[in-house]
Amino acid sequence: MEETEGFIERSRRLYRKTLLEQVVPFWMKHGFDRTHGGISNILDDEGSLLGTDKYIWSQGRALWTFSALYGRVEKRPEWLAFADHIYRYLTSHGRDSRGRWVFRLDEAGNVLDADISIYADGFALNGLAEYYSATGNEDALKLALDTFDNTWARLNSPGSYGTAPHTIPAGMKPLGIPMAFSFFYYGLGKIAGRSDIREAGLRLAREIIEDFYVPERDALVEFVALDRKFVNSREGRTCLPGHCIEALWFLTSIFEETGEEDLVRTCCRLIRRHLELGWDEEYGGIRLALDVDGKGEPAWKNPDCKPWWPQVEALVATAYAYRHTREDWCLEWHRRIQDWAFSHYPVSSGEWTNWLDRTGRQKVRSGALPVKDPFHLPRSLIYLLDILGGL
Repeated sequence: MEETEGFIERSRRLYRKTLLEQVVPFWMKHGFDRTHGGISNILDDEGSLLGTDKYIWSQGRALWTFSALYGRVEKRPEWLAFADHIYRYLTSHGRDSRGRWVFRLDEAGNVLDADISIYADGFALNGLAEYYSATGNEDALKLALDTFDNTWARLNSPGSYGTAPHTIPAGMKPLGIPMAFSFFYYGLGKIAGRSDIREAGLRLAREIIEDFYVPERDALVEFVALDRKFVNSREGRTCLPGHCIEALWFLTSIFEETGEEDLVRTCCRLIRRHLELGWDEEYGGIRLALDVDGKGEPAWKNPDCKPWWPQVEALVATAYAYRHTREDWCLEWHRRIQDWAFSHYPVSSGEWTNWLDRTGRQKVRSGALPVKDPFHLPRSLIYLLDILGGL
């Protein structure tokens, strides 16, 4: 017990130092765009600007982070000022006349890509909800609720929305939609006191377990047929272990609120299962994608690479699992992932490099947006401080 408590306390101190002394100062120094508004995040590891386009996807993520820092960690005025700054940019530039959030702008705020991704709407909604929670800004809440109405209507009308930068195979649906929007909606419903929005989130959460879990493989897959059936194809067998692990801690956070302990236990077991599936026994780290039947290359770019985000999401997931089970495997995996991540990703600037090859030695280019977001890493650290503090 003493050894366990010591590890938890050392980890909590490590995460707090990483967040407050390294990651957040990086973004305060390099991300605050005082000329054009919002956050600049097409950056290299040292903070040098590589591009000036603005992705609403990233602006919504950054709004969540700086709002959560102020509302959940410490009420530092500089964090609130950054959140206010991003909020003003979003409300001035982010939506079109139909209430849809656009995808990409140039530095002057001109639209380069319109509403080609409903994920941009989701991240804006999530950021606005957290900003309201931190500040009580009623206009932000109204905008979040309007975004719920807009996205919920489209999610119930397949084909009415895009999912850039990802594509959906014909005749299939992706895990990413119920994964993201279950978490976003349930959180908004809780903050706004709206049971109907919580129920929408819960419905999507159940869809993940009911539609994307394949019992014969004991795994979640990235795509299933529109009729909810497993497809024995390259696309249908594709699994992103980190994506699954992230989804499972989202579900754990929802089902613990609804008191469904059987589903919480299922999620905890599946967290362990996907860690075992994704871990690279030769080089360490969680690989990006795999074929659940081991039949070759999955239908995903750079499947053997090691992005930072599966590692940090797995840290949160194992902490959640330990909170609910108190089983040794949770902290054993947490320690293994922590050792690998903290020995491979941190760089001298205070941020982390984002994409490494399978060996963990060489950087590779992202398969999605050309950005460095203040999201997966700081969000994970914020959640870890809360979970470990509660232990």
